[in-house]
Amino acid sequence: MLFNLVLALLAFAQYALAVTHSLERRVKILSPSDDPFYQPPSGWTDKQPGDILRTRKVDLAFLEVDEYKYKEAYQLLYRTTGAYENEPSHTVATVIVPHNATSNQLVNYLIYTDANGARCAPSYTMRLGGRFANDLSLTYQQLLLSTYLDHGYIMTISDYQGPTRGFAAGRMEGRMSLDGVRATLNFERLGLKKHTKVVTHGYSGGAIASGWTAALHPTYAPEINAVGFSMGGTPANLSSTVESLDGGLFSAFALTGITGILWTYPEVMKSLKSRFTEKGATAFSFARSHCLFDTLLEYPLSRLLSDDFIRGGKRLLYEPAVKAVVEDVVLGLKKKETPTAPVYIFHGHHDEVIPYKDAAKAARQWADHGADVLFQDYTDVASGHIVSELLSIPNILFFARDRFENKSFPKGYTRKTSDNGLDDIDAAAQGIESLVSSIEDLIGKEVGEGDWKLQNDIKQHAN
Repeated sequence: MLFNLVLALLAFAQYALAVTHSLERRVKILSPSDDPFYQPPSGWTDKQPGDILRTRKVDLAFLEVDEYKYKEAYQLLYRTTGAYENEPSHTVATVIVPHNATSNQLVNYLIYTDANGARCAPSYTMRLGGRFANDLSLTYQQLLLSTYLDHGYIMTISDYQGPTRGFAAGRMEGRMSLDGVRATLNFERLGLKKHTKVVTHGYSGGAIASGWTAALHPTYAPEINAVGFSMGGTPANLSSTVESLDGGLFSAFALTGITGILWTYPEVMKSLKSRFTEKGATAFSFARSHCLFDTLLEYPLSRLLSDDFIRGGKRLLYEPAVKAVVEDVVLGLKKKETPTAPVYIFHGHHDEVIPYKDAAKAARQWADHGADVLFQDYTDVASGHIVSELLSIPNILFFARDRFENKSFPKGYTRKTSDNGLDDIDAAAQGIESLVSSIEDLIGKEVGEGDWKLQNDIKQHAN
């Protein structure tokens, strides 16, 4: 089943690169910015975080090619908290129930969008009829999502960037993720108990949300029975990540991160808006209306930390309003924000998108503060950002399984190195031969070692 799935992924990926929009034969649905479901009812601010404001049953599809293998799916509009501790906000979670659903296990899957467009939200892109906007970021994530479903895990997938589409606003993302779990547990139709075991996972931009879910869980939502957190390609330090990306092939990630902060923190927007150049205003507007791959192709090799986009941009990260925000979203600094459940972090040592050193530092700091952390270091030069994500799928699955089964986990800090995560796995013994074949096929046909195929697409467009 998984091997056939990956063939469908590859076929659609090739098609999507040549076609501007999704297949027109599907019924169209309203964008979140136009859909009344996303607008909270009167009196919603008086509700508690995690309270459900509205529900609906939905049909899902994978990139409008085939239906998910699932029993039923629902969307929950719920009350949550924004960038500030007492700021009421709202967002949507998509809950997927497999046919063989377990009754006491929940996966909080934080899909990365790494973008600011309204139509990039998982609650929209996953629905049958949603226009996928030529964005392939779900291609890689679908493999893990389908594997979770095959194992009977109910999944909740929150639009953790909220109505501001605040990519990189880590604290807000963590709160919205935790409240998505609360809302899912509050949804009586599922029959989940309050003590249901919860495992959280996120990669890349989703790792920002997963990291802050882990960090804020002890103080913001301690009643949730969190039994594990996994994350990879983690942007643990926003300032460092922006500096690393600036002017490089993947500079669009810096653009979408800065855009997310601007529209989420009013004091940052107030401080900088009058200094937008015409080019900068156009870029931020583009980011606010497009998804990841469109933005990657449109803004490679861009220097955000220059006068090109914001006058005085060279000192952008040192502007008082900006500095206060980016320093407040560094993972691992505060002892009270130490995860109390096991943490699995993985990162490609030669990741060309997200700095390795920041993730490694956060892992060590969490452990120094008392957390149990397993840090997986992929040392092969071929382990780029996307390759590392794919190589880790079996270990992510094993981590969730072991946490749900309450198996032992190493105490304190453990660092594990590997050239290729798949080489460490006895696929036959674990019963995942087809999954491993699918991963290898996807890397070989679509990504390339060291992500070279993806990089080549961006370079060709830049030229």
